[in-house]
Amino acid sequence: MQRAWQQIFALPEQPGAAAGVLDLRGWTFKHAHSLALDGTWDFYPNRLVSESDIRSGTAGDAVPVQVPGNWKGAMSGSSLGYGTYALHILVDQPLDEPYSFWVQQIQASSRIEINGRPLQAMGQPAARKELYYPMAVPYAVHYLPPEGTKDMLVLIQTANYEHGEKAGISYSIRFGAQSMVQKERWYSTSFQLATIIILLLHALYVCILYLLDKEHPSLLLFALMLIIIAVSIAADNDVLLFLVLPLNYTWGIKVKLLSYVWMVFFMLLLTYKFYSAQAVSRAFKVYSLLLLLYTLCLCFLPIHIVLSNATIYFSLLYMIPPCWMFVLFGIMVYKQKKDVGFLTFIGSSIVSGVIWGTTVNSYRKNLPFYSIDILAAIAGFSAYALKQYIRRSNENRQLYEQLLQADKQKDRFLMNTSHELRTPLHGMMSIAQSEYDKKRAASPDEEAGDLELLVRIGRQMSQLLDDLLDLTLLRENRMVLHPAPLSVHTIAAGAADMLRYLTDGKNLTLHVSVSASLPRVWADEKRLIQILFNLIHNAVKWTEQGSILVTAEEADGKLLISVADTGAGMEEEALARIFLPYEQAGGQDRGGLGLGLGITRQLVELHGGRLTVESRLGEGSVFRFTLQLADEAFFTDEQFGRMEAVEAPGAAYTGRSVHVRNKDEEPFLAGVPPSPSGLDTEGAELKILAVDDDPVNLRVLATILHEDIYQLTSVLSGEEALIRLEEESWDLLITDVMMPGMSGYELTRRVRERYPVSELPVLLLTARAMREEIYYGFQQGANDYVTKPVDSLELKYRVTGLARLKQTVAHSLRLEMAYLQAQIRPHFLFNALNSIATLSTIDLCQMQQLIEAFSSYLRSSFDLMNTGTLIHLKQELSLVEAYLYIEKVRFGERLEVKWERNYTGLLRVPPLILQPLVENAVRHGLLSLIEGGLLTIRIEEEEEHVRLAVQDNGRGMEQAHINRLLMKHKDKSSGIGIWNTNRRLIERYGQGLSIQSRPGFGTTVSFMIPLRRIE
Repeated sequence: MQRAWQQIFALPEQPGAAAGVLDLRGWTFKHAHSLALDGTWDFYPNRLVSESDIRSGTAGDAVPVQVPGNWKGAMSGSSLGYGTYALHILVDQPLDEPYSFWVQQIQASSRIEINGRPLQAMGQPAARKELYYPMAVPYAVHYLPPEGTKDMLVLIQTANYEHGEKAGISYSIRFGAQSMVQKERWYSTSFQLATIIILLLHALYVCILYLLDKEHPSLLLFALMLIIIAVSIAADNDVLLFLVLPLNYTWGIKVKLLSYVWMVFFMLLLTYKFYSAQAVSRAFKVYSLLLLLYTLCLCFLPIHIVLSNATIYFSLLYMIPPCWMFVLFGIMVYKQKKDVGFLTFIGSSIVSGVIWGTTVNSYRKNLPFYSIDILAAIAGFSAYALKQYIRRSNENRQLYEQLLQADKQKDRFLMNTSHELRTPLHGMMSIAQSEYDKKRAASPDEEAGDLELLVRIGRQMSQLLDDLLDLTLLRENRMVLHPAPLSVHTIAAGAADMLRYLTDGKNLTLHVSVSASLPRVWADEKRLIQILFNLIHNAVKWTEQGSILVTAEEADGKLLISVADTGAGMEEEALARIFLPYEQAGGQDRGGLGLGLGITRQLVELHGGRLTVESRLGEGSVFRFTLQLADEAFFTDEQFGRMEAVEAPGAAYTGRSVHVRNKDEEPFLAGVPPSPSGLDTEGAELKILAVDDDPVNLRVLATILHEDIYQLTSVLSGEEALIRLEEESWDLLITDVMMPGMSGYELTRRVRERYPVSELPVLLLTARAMREEIYYGFQQGANDYVTKPVDSLELKYRVTGLARLKQTVAHSLRLEMAYLQAQIRPHFLFNALNSIATLSTIDLCQMQQLIEAFSSYLRSSFDLMNTGTLIHLKQELSLVEAYLYIEKVRFGERLEVKWERNYTGLLRVPPLILQPLVENAVRHGLLSLIEGGLLTIRIEEEEEHVRLAVQDNGRGMEQAHINRLLMKHKDKSSGIGIWNTNRRLIERYGQGLSIQSRPGFGTTVSFMIPLRRIE
């Protein structure tokens, strides 16, 4: 390295100065390296002479001295004093540019004069100390000799009253053309500046690393070492430190000496850190104490005392650390047998640098600044530390992988344990619930607090197990989302409905204020329900009174959903912890493991949103999260593009009711195995009404239920479903839970107001089988549920079972009607036959008419249509007319019949819907009176209905008796015609009989048939 460096600042083969003369005649200065003015100069001790003194002979005798070197030999062995150096330089014709003299360092003040012209002074040389001012800083002098000048007399006046070891011209003076000297000087200064900047930048980022990780003090030691090295470079060579700090000669020397000894000290200390992490040895502590004492002495003692005794102490403190480091590196190489190349490189660089520094500080220096060794040592330190860091990082990575495996095993253990605990836990919950129901059924007024508490605790434990499973899936990044465009209005309403039961017993209102007109969001339905459920459940849990409000609004291209409560609130320091696993606000325990909010936040982030919270203690909390809006155009093209609407076979298309036919597989389907051969398909077609706001899901249902036994009709809203339920009779209603406008829960509740569970089964489709969802669905009247994505085989069995149940119940009811008809027939038959027999001897013509009426009555009664669902109104009226004719013949003037027909259209009605009312009015209303009475039958067309009324002016009834007739159960032995008719009307039309009666004023029984039944 040093040889390569010498090529940059090479000294050519040149004559040396002898007897105060340097002959450079014939030497080419243009574009040539500068020369060193080394050799024997004339020296005038204790005299500050000038050119005139020398030429006049009054300067006295000159003493030869070696330059560079100390003037001790010429000054009677003393380095203190003053004198003048003289050198004659012989040259050829002058150059077209000035000559330059690059003075490196003259102790401790100097002034240059060439051919009698004073040029520049550094400090103030003087014959007396009080007039003397020291300054030893490198400088350059430029001199352009007059035309024809071939001899330059160079006089350097110098004085030294400070440095006891060095005096005079200590380092070589370079001489040459101005351009070349400036170039060489620029190279030297640039290398110093570049080295200083590199060291300080490295020190800066090492300090930053230390501030970020204060557990590694070696970083601070390394930074201090870099700074001290930069200071040593700036204080030596071209003394660049004087450009930054206003230092005098004394402190310039002190800073230089201190920087070198502290530089090697930090190198040794850093080597100790590499060598062992244990405390340093006693010898090192002794060295540190000596260095500290040396530093104190250097700072407080006068400079001449320091310099007169500096050589031995400085050399001792400066040379011991490199040797010590070399030994330590050797031990590390021997013991560790690792990184031998790094350690050898560092040791060699330090030894080389020390040797070079010693050479430079001797009197043989004729090179400018050289920094390769010190930079190489720093690079070696850095590389060795980086290699150790990489080795420790690899070890840490291995430990991390082991910990990660242990953590995965822990998560797997939690998951397996959760799965294993669910079965016995649900078994215990089922037994406890069963015992609780039995106790409540046996003694409704008796408290069953222990069993109720047991069931509640079991539900909480089950929820904890679900949270543990979700937490494991999130940690292992195995949570898979199935996003689709969703209505937050629907999801929020459904989630709130599931949790309203928790507000019972609290002075708390739960309100959802989410507009149905808001744009849809792109989210997983199951997980969005879980997010809202967790937030609302958390609000209910921490709010004893007040209100909980769920709102949503569009903001910055996203949908912002908020859940605000007036509950306990949280302190500010608790807000940062509530999203951590196993954390609860305020450290209070109100059930749960504190996993819900953490899981909620991760689910929101999986959707690309952000969950935040604002809360103040005692004033409630507001949780807000954002969701991305669904791209309606993309949704329409991709989701609806492959779907076609077709008309249901045998049925007319009405409104938005469609049958859907699938061409491709859809994510709604969990698996579509072949149709099971064991599926019960005997009997009539199963009429199924499917409700879902997503046509894709309806198409999947049509794909699953595609066999001939299923007659599937699909509608897109609960309102349309209610209309279709009024228009036709159905065997099964399949409805999605989360729908806009009217949720599946609300639709089920509305259906149950008109249809018992056995007469119209309801099957719920839910995104996830949460206990709260299932409980709420059953409370509203659902018969069963299926979780999406559905399994086709499971869905078929459940659909077929529920639909066959309804058909079985309907068949039983029709048989019951036929039985009722047959039950009342013998008494009426005997009376009719007796009347025919009597007329056979009185009036044959009337007997013949009576026989025809009786024949018509029997024909209508035994018609197979009586076991059907609907018949034409004219058939029902034909039966009524035949019956009334027979009764008219029997009772004569006691029975008067009046018909008021204001409707002539075709109308389909349930069989035996009018005849029981007419028979009841005749038997119990009119003929119970001796004088009889008037029976009026009205058929009137109104705006959307046809009203049928049966009115008599018989004895009438009290309201209590009317209520008993309508509420009488079918297991009673008699009097069930009114009850059966009323029940069948409610089942089909949602509205039963209207009975108005007063004792002594008669009775009017009426009902309405919608005009939509017209065919």
